[in-house]
Amino acid sequence: MSKNPVIAIVDDDRPVREALFDLLQVEGLSARTFENGVDFLADGAVDRFDCVITDVRMPGLDGLELQRRLRMRGSPTPVIFITSSVEDETRVRALRDGAFAWFTKPVADEALLTALNAALEGGAAADTLKPPGI
Repeated sequence: MSKNPVIAIVDDDRPVREALFDLLQVEGLSARTFENGVDFLADGAVDRFDCVITDVRMPGLDGLELQRRLRMRGSPTPVIFITSSVEDETRVRALRDGAFAWFTKPVADEALLTALNAALEGGAAADTLKPPGI
């Protein structure tokens, strides 16, 4: 884990972005917020983030495509999905494509922080966060 990790929060829902930002600040973590994947990639500093927390469904560039583009760039940055999508097929796809964790909104702060800390420490995603066979 880098000395002062910086987390990217990518979600088109402003109250969710703000709540996640506040949670991370209380935990002593630095964060930047982005309204969607396009804004995040346009920032031009993708590699300075230690983890990305993103929604799946967003206008412009959804979370799955954002994750795909990060991997195409060779970015090892862990991606944690927090979404209202309950489609198992989408969840399986995200995890197969390398997502660190998947949570359905609303997510308990403790569960998110546990996954985030594991991602920042370079650990493997908890087995309970991945469906069987992945």
